Amino acid sequence: MPVSLKPLPWKRKKTNFIYFFLLIWTAQELIAQDEAVIFTVEPGEKYRVIEKFNLSQYRDGRYQGHVYRENRGIYETSRSGTDLFRISGEVYHLEEKAKDGFKTASAVTGSEETEFSLNAKGTMLVPGSTYPRLRSFPTFPDRAVSPGDKWEGGLELVISSPDSSERAVLPQYCEYTFLGDDVWKGREVFVIQAQYAVRYHSGQSRDADSFLKALSGKHVVSLLIDKETREFLLMKDIMEEDYQYQDGSSLREKGFLLTFYKGIELLDRPGLTMNVQNSLKDSLNESFKERGESLDDQVTVETRDEGLALNLKNLHFEPDQALLLPEDKPLLDTIAEILITIPERTFFVKGHTADIGTMESQILLSQDRARMIVRELSARGIDADRFLFSGMGGLEPLGDNSTEEGRKLNRRVEIIILED
Repeated sequence: MPVSLKPLPWKRKKTNFIYFFLLIWTAQELIAQDEAVIFTVEPGEKYRVIEKFNLSQYRDGRYQGHVYRENRGIYETSRSGTDLFRISGEVYHLEEKAKDGFKTASAVTGSEETEFSLNAKGTMLVPGSTYPRLRSFPTFPDRAVSPGDKWEGGLELVISSPDSSERAVLPQYCEYTFLGDDVWKGREVFVIQAQYAVRYHSGQSRDADSFLKALSGKHVVSLLIDKETREFLLMKDIMEEDYQYQDGSSLREKGFLLTFYKGIELLDRPGLTMNVQNSLKDSLNESFKERGESLDDQVTVETRDEGLALNLKNLHFEPDQALLLPEDKPLLDTIAEILITIPERTFFVKGHTADIGTMESQILLSQDRARMIVRELSARGIDADRFLFSGMGGLEPLGDNSTEEGRKLNRRVEIIILED
């Protein structure tokens, strides 16, 4: 007879934070004779998913080199029923993260919000063509599975046009095999292998037909699940895809995709806000008074949905350049000292300008200034790969661009301590 097992309790030290696993693949039943397991999905209250692509790319039959991409999603969960969850989040699309073997900050090339439903077997219901780009993967059967057992399931793959302006959702078919136990980085894990082919020909989807003529490829995926905690650790996808587009161009990518999953400790927002404000006052209040300036006119702290934001409202740059003047060095010294005390979080630096000149020039200037702030903070001892940065130009104004006072409000840099 099967012996019922409950999820193992998570032991943690006393802390102001509450820890939530990303995904707990709960072993509900175990049969001693053949180690059969029932897998189910239970998302944590808040979690992060990072996709890292390392691909050889060929365009129109010509080798283009290696491509490194990263998508980073931050998700929140609410329960809609006994075995049904509502997931919402934001996904950041990032540029290459390493250069010449050194860690660097990542430029955010775009972001998008997503919301979908997920049940205990892994099946998703996602409206439209938003993220996740791979839906209902993995999925699990209702029965217990033993090493060597197989099952089948459907999935959906989101594809994009060559210029990324259009998307389509393609249904595919996947076969799973439970391989049993293994050890990964000193941890005992369950290993599941999944294989699916991607196939498409014109006429199968109106959305895809607008840009895609044919698609072929294959994926062999290894999924690792911690045996003790049932935490979903890693998914490694050995992949190859070949796109033939309606405009006559082609794209072939071959390599691997690593997907990492991690639960998030929730920020103690009131406590962190107080600590940041007190640190700023203790270090800078007197020096700003001597200059006849108010600290609140220079930097403010506010909570956002995505985390805690430090709004640097009056940084001094050379006109129309990303060169920071020496008078702001003490402010950056203090901010670096604050950020160093906040472990494991990602810092998102956003540059803003007034709406003057062309949109392209605004975006480039604000991005260069955000990158400069990242360099300054990294030089003060914070690992560069903890930073994301982006230039917003004049797209997110705080004041009226028709007045000098309004334009001054709009020229700013934000540092957001992400709850990721």
